[in-house]
Amino acid sequence: MRTRRWLQATLMLLLGLYLLETLLTGEIAYYINERFNWLAGVAGFTLLALGVINVIALLSEPESSEPAARAAPELLMSAPRVTHGNTARWHALAILSAPLIFGVFLPARPLGSAAISSSGIAFSLNVSSDQVFSIAPTQRNVLDWVRAFSASTNLDEFIGQPADLIGFVYRDARFEDDQEFMVARFTVNCCVADAVAIGVIVRSPQAAELSADDWVRVQGKFEVRDFLGQRTPILIAETIERVPMPERPYLFP
Repeated sequence: MRTRRWLQATLMLLLGLYLLETLLTGEIAYYINERFNWLAGVAGFTLLALGVINVIALLSEPESSEPAARAAPELLMSAPRVTHGNTARWHALAILSAPLIFGVFLPARPLGSAAISSSGIAFSLNVSSDQVFSIAPTQRNVLDWVRAFSASTNLDEFIGQPADLIGFVYRDARFEDDQEFMVARFTVNCCVADAVAIGVIVRSPQAAELSADDWVRVQGKFEVRDFLGQRTPILIAETIERVPMPERPYLFP
C-alpha cells in the first residue's frame, strides 16, 4: 500500500510538470484549442499540489503502519475483495501513467496529411449566407477563405482577388493533375479529437516539386475554374516558398 501511494504521488508530480512544460514550450497547441490553455495550467498546478500533499503525508507517517494482516494472515484469506480492490488501484495507476508515457516517449507534432480521414479534406463549410467578412483579402487565412467561398452566392466575386496563405501541402485521388494541390490547415474547436481538415486549391507549375506536408506560403490571385464538375475558386500561384511550420499550426473557429 505504501509503495502504491508513493507511486501515485510521483505520477501526480510528473503529470503536473509535464502539463506545465507543454504550456511553456507551446506544444500544448498541438492538442487543444488555445482558449483552453488556462485549464491545462490549472490542472498542472493542481496535480503538483496534490503530489506535494501526498509526499508530505507519506513522510509524516511512521513506516511501521503496515497492514495489521501480518499478525493475522487468516484475515487476508477470508477477504478476497481487498485483493481485488488493490488490483483495481494498480490498474488505475497504470491508466494514469499512460498519457505521461506517451507524452514523454512520442514526439510532439501536429496533425498532418496522414491524419486526414478517408472522407478527405473540405474546401467548403456550412456557413450562414448573411455572414459578413470584413477581413482584407491578403489578411485572410485558409479558414477565412473557405468560409467566404461557402457563404458566397456568386463565386465570380472572387475572380482576381489576391491571397497570401500559409499551410501544408495536401493531395489526394481528386488531384489527377500534378500542377494542383491544396494549401491545407486543421481547424480545432476543442481538441484534436474534433479536428477538421480544410484547404484552398492551388494551381502552379511548381506544384510537382512539393511534397505532402511541406509547409508553404502561397501568394497569387483567384480564378474560378471547373473542379470535379463544379465551379470552384482556385488560387493561381504567383509565388510559392517553403516556410517553417507556424508556432500555432491549427486554426481556431
